[in-house]
Amino acid sequence: MDIDLVEEEFKKYVNTFDMSNKNIMLKYEHTFEVVKIIEKIARRLNLNAEQITLSKIIAYLHDIGRFEQIVETNTFKDIKMDHADNGADLLFKRGLIKNFKIEEKYYHIIDVAIRNHNKLEIENDLNQEEKLFVKLIRDADKIDIYRVRHKYERETDIFGNVPQEYKLRDFYDHKSINIKDNKTKSDSLLCVISFVYDMNFEESIDVLKELGYFQKFINGITVTTEQEELFLAIKKEIYKFLDIREEDV
Repeated sequence: MDIDLVEEEFKKYVNTFDMSNKNIMLKYEHTFEVVKIIEKIARRLNLNAEQITLSKIIAYLHDIGRFEQIVETNTFKDIKMDHADNGADLLFKRGLIKNFKIEEKYYHIIDVAIRNHNKLEIENDLNQEEKLFVKLIRDADKIDIYRVRHKYERETDIFGNVPQEYKLRDFYDHKSINIKDNKTKSDSLLCVISFVYDMNFEESIDVLKELGYFQKFINGITVTTEQEELFLAIKKEIYKFLDIREEDV
């Protein structure tokens, strides 16, 4: 596997889109950050060279379906188009994978990892190897989402309503919350905060805390006076889960 060739072909593909589109650039930048993060996690898990390279390839390709989604729907919401399934179909049904000169023996695991990276839950019938790479890309992707949210959505991240009761219940039960059926910005923010409950490796939690993206994200949220007490409780709960002390942030 030639990781440099994969990077080159990824760049070529994205450059067929309008690079002046801020959302195209956002996902282009996100991809390279996820590659860095997944390598950090993979090395801390003591994976071998082949596994590390395959992890990075999956990271390069995990959001390849986003670019068509942006053009066709002008949104990142997976309502009209599931970007993960679209990306896997683009690669393996429409044949784009051939451009990356990856051995066919890796096709299945790349396909499975991409399709599962954005779902609320991982498929039940995966084998241990498949689960490893699915969990790696899910963790790395979520970690960088906090950087993206802080950098690009900070001004619009406003916690001004009480989230739906079942979403709050799931949060305090330490469950990852379904992003569907969000009715307010507070619902959406609670879902994103709860991503940390779905981290699969202690090494991922360590990387999350060391990079500081989560802390910047949650501290950058604007909270209305009416919801200060509730948000403080949410923040304390998640910091306790992550073993983060407020004074250390």
